Amino acid sequence: MGTIERTRISRRAVLAGAGGAAGAVALVGVPEIARAESGGHATSGPAPEPASGYPPLAQTPGLEYLTVSDYAFLADSPSWDKTTTSTGAYTSAANGTLSAPILIPPASLVAELTASVTNTSGSSARVWIEEVKLAGPPHTNIGYVDVPTGGSDPQVVTASVGQLTSADRGYDIWLQTPTTGTIRILGARLGIFPPGYGFKPVAPIRVYDSRAGNPPNNVVKGQLSNGTRVINMFNGFVGLPPNVQGVLTNLTVVNTSASGFISLYKNGITWPGTSSINWFVAGEIVANTAYTDVDQYGQAVAKVPANASTDFFIDVVGYFT
Repeated sequence: MGTIERTRISRRAVLAGAGGAAGAVALVGVPEIARAESGGHATSGPAPEPASGYPPLAQTPGLEYLTVSDYAFLADSPSWDKTTTSTGAYTSAANGTLSAPILIPPASLVAELTASVTNTSGSSARVWIEEVKLAGPPHTNIGYVDVPTGGSDPQVVTASVGQLTSADRGYDIWLQTPTTGTIRILGARLGIFPPGYGFKPVAPIRVYDSRAGNPPNNVVKGQLSNGTRVINMFNGFVGLPPNVQGVLTNLTVVNTSASGFISLYKNGITWPGTSSINWFVAGEIVANTAYTDVDQYGQAVAKVPANASTDFFIDVVGYFT
């Protein structure tokens, strides 16, 4: 997280005129992200690339999904331009920036940021979620997703955020182009827990790590391969209430096989057919916000499919009652 100074033109007026943020709009023309309308908010479920064979990323119970399409992004300076085509919005200027304001109810917990992006540049890029003081700078980056070089095919990338929103702030999502190559954004979404859902944040506690020599040591060690492993999500907690229904985690995979996925779900049920993280490269390191229900003993299951293996670790950052 850091603070930056950047020029604001009409977007500042849009933010102020909307009482701090502009409305979210549904994704249009983006087959990688399914759309539905619910309760006045656009909801979405980002999917992997077509024909990848992997299940869609899980949607967290109680999480509302606010989406912006490529058409909502604006150029941040008169010296930059914006072009929108069937393959997404982009600016042709080196180091140009596109951004889109998004309405987030105050006192919500922003849990994750997801973007559908193509990246033909020679280096990785980032899509940011930014907190804007309406009275003026600084503007604070509160979360981002890295977009590795991936050619012309869309990539759906997700990262955890973990930020409570404020009534005196506006919020936007922005993409900066590199000095060479082209990055196009097809759409983005924020996953938020609205106020009053029964979420209790906690200081992050590492409840599991499969790697030998890394605490906690009272757990099964070794890579998970083509199977399941029961995880105690209450490991290391003291004084939890008796009615915990589920936990919010930062889940990370490391030392991955060439491709695969990992899924977290409630112990004692059949795998629901979703994944918490998908990966596509050997030796990849990927982190994601992941929710899972737990049984009466605080246990969940981690599953990795056939022909896949990975080390992984889990930090619990909150629970639901």
